[in-house]
Amino acid sequence: MIENKLELVLVTYNRAPYLDNTLNQFLNSPFRNCKFTILDNCSPDDTPDVCEKYSKLFPNMTVIRNHLNIGGNANITQGLRTSTSDYTWLLADDDSYDFSDCDDVIEAVLSDKYDFIHVSSPYLPSNKKEGQEKDLGEIVEEFNSDREIRAVDLVDLIGGTYFMDIGFIASYIFKTSLITSDDIINAYANVSNFFPQMSLISKSVNENFLIYRAKRDLIIQGDNPENDAEHTYTYTKFYDGWLQSGLMIKDKRLRKIFYTELVNHSVPSRNYLIVLPVAIMTDKALGKKDIRNNVISLISALYKHTGWIKGFFLSVYLLLVYIVPSSIYKVLFKKFYDKS
Repeated sequence: MIENKLELVLVTYNRAPYLDNTLNQFLNSPFRNCKFTILDNCSPDDTPDVCEKYSKLFPNMTVIRNHLNIGGNANITQGLRTSTSDYTWLLADDDSYDFSDCDDVIEAVLSDKYDFIHVSSPYLPSNKKEGQEKDLGEIVEEFNSDREIRAVDLVDLIGGTYFMDIGFIASYIFKTSLITSDDIINAYANVSNFFPQMSLISKSVNENFLIYRAKRDLIIQGDNPENDAEHTYTYTKFYDGWLQSGLMIKDKRLRKIFYTELVNHSVPSRNYLIVLPVAIMTDKALGKKDIRNNVISLISALYKHTGWIKGFFLSVYLLLVYIVPSSIYKVLFKKFYDKS
């Protein structure tokens, strides 16, 4: 029985309508009877009312409301250590789910065989919303018809996309026993870099986890216009945190894949030599605060990844991009978006 093996842990803050929609989808899913824990980060909106409503409808729901808002990343870290079941699925509160064909995911959990069960790919989705030639399921199935693969082999197949996909916290179900005290300590230490989950993601390649890739995506990553309009970080800060987080990866070859293949939705390239300068240009064009400190920190992260010699030339390159007056980038930014 899946309810004896899997626990759902959902982190939420101040998004009551999205939370209501998410819980309603799970109410009619095969996972309805699983242990379900909600971590409410002291939401000031109607979140407590939504939680109370659904706690009466789910047979095994627990609501934990933080006394204070501890920050989203700290709440994610709390989610990593909350589950007591064999497998854990850490969920966001604003996604859409498709449970019409998930028997293979349930069988994978019940088999107790896999370290990760990959159920959603934002960058190579089975619904092919990006129009790519192959989705992740097809890529893995060509490698192994049983759709199981080691983490390092998957990195070799899809490059840095692996890390970006797994960076989406709900994209995989993980074996709970994999989480150790050291992993939680590392996760808390990385909260300031935005990606506490990198503690587990880096472990997946450091220890070469066995992964099962679902036949189809169970999640379509949500768009949240209410929160997207006002980020708590800039682009340069985002990439600084991402690169700092990647230092947990031990293998130099895999770490190089991690830092050289980045994603920026404003440009088609994933080459860090293009993505990082565009991030600096965009932040300057938008007049974001603390850009100088963010660029310095970003350069420091690159030094740690690339070494002193290459890091020196990269630092000169990024500093040259940074010293261009913001007014020029504002004109370019306006022309680009007016055209698009």
